[in-house]
Amino acid sequence: MNHVINVTRLHLNKPVVAFGVPLMIVGLVLVITWIIAAILQRAGMDPLDPAYAEGARTGNQGMVWSLPGFLVYLGVQAVATTFPFALALGTTRRAYVAGTAVANLIQAAYITVIMTVLLGIELATDHWFFGAYALDTLLLGSGSFGVLIPTVFIAVFVFLSVGGAFGAVWVRFGSKGPTILALALALVLVIALLILVPQFGEIIAGITRFRVALFGIAVALVALVGTWFCMRRTAVR
Repeated sequence: MNHVINVTRLHLNKPVVAFGVPLMIVGLVLVITWIIAAILQRAGMDPLDPAYAEGARTGNQGMVWSLPGFLVYLGVQAVATTFPFALALGTTRRAYVAGTAVANLIQAAYITVIMTVLLGIELATDHWFFGAYALDTLLLGSGSFGVLIPTVFIAVFVFLSVGGAFGAVWVRFGSKGPTILALALALVLVIALLILVPQFGEIIAGITRFRVALFGIAVALVALVGTWFCMRRTAVR
């Protein structure tokens, strides 16, 4: 257990990157949302119009798409830079993967708290006092805490875990490893699309938030298992 805790602390030993940068990204998106809302209203749009609220909830998904790229990068660099050091300190490979998962969960919880607090402020101030929709958006549940909390938590955990898997592939196979993995995943996706095209209508109709959440959890678990398999035979350099 001590090894797991030590690995978790190792991943979080740069709080500016692990905790500061996500906060900065969220804050920047919030400010940009305020600016866009002000511009739209200066252009004549009425924030009291129901159509304005519907359009803002549907069209503004900046909070959703602003973090994935950074989170995947963070997952990659976390594994690629800490694995040799962790093993040099006597950590087992299994404890390393477990500690990585715990660190991912902590960061997911942290970002979820940020988003939850901001949504609470947004709703309490009637959308920042002038009709700016930053977190009360469609993909985040249209103001529902019951949707936003699991959505953000699972999404952050998935992106960090996937990034960690690519980092493990880089450590195991070198710089060409992630490229080959990405091409292989793209090929699998294309083949799956070709097979499933006739059932697209039924598949889309059957999509629910619960099923998306289960799929996300499955992806994260597969990524962590993949990380473990890569680490089993990775030489420490």
